[in-house]
Amino acid sequence: MSTTSHPGTPGGGAPELGDAATRLVALLRLRNPRVHLVFLIVLSVLVAVCLAATITRFSAWPLLPLAPFGLAALGAWRARTSAGERQLLGWVTFYAVTVAIGFWVASAIGRILS
Repeated sequence: MSTTSHPGTPGGGAPELGDAATRLVALLRLRNPRVHLVFLIVLSVLVAVCLAATITRFSAWPLLPLAPFGLAALGAWRARTSAGERQLLGWVTFYAVTVAIGFWVASAIGRILS
């Protein structure tokens, strides 16, 4: 019985998903506390822009992106407190997707109000 060896894996086995998550977390430096601080600063700026748009447009429509941004804040908090690399990668992905949804909602509202 022959086993095919994959480059970079000891013992010739197939690479594990956890190994890929560990490499990605190390590459993006997601364990660095400054990265989590940047996540929170970005969310704070986005919330401030939504609030400023609400005041300048005299409309509650610009408040709609706050829901996805709130979920993104939950993802950032859970990423900061996650134990393993797979959990960290999952919560950072959740953060990125919810911020993208918030941007999409903001752009849709911008089209409606213009």
